[in-house]
Amino acid sequence: MALCVVLAVSACAPVPMTLERADALCREELRGADGVTGKVGVGVGSGGVRAGGAVTVDSRVLNPQTEEEFLAECISRRVNGEPAPTRFGITLGGRT
Repeated sequence: MALCVVLAVSACAPVPMTLERADALCREELRGADGVTGKVGVGVGSGGVRAGGAVTVDSRVLNPQTEEEFLAECISRRVNGEPAPTRFGITLGGRT
């Protein structure tokens, strides 16, 4: 019984941040390093053809970073356990 409790508690423990894990997480975030992201979608359904898109511009556009700068800052922040900087932005989108 005690072994089950120990295993259950250890399964809930936070995963330690390694350089490899930080790198993987930061590469997922990299898409918006210059402050502009977007997406486009097209589909066909019973209602006909649908298309949509959105562009998001956030506060990073005021201080854009190269991919290398972004990754270095992000990895350092994650390994040191610091929170992500506050960002704000606007998303514009539409559908047809």
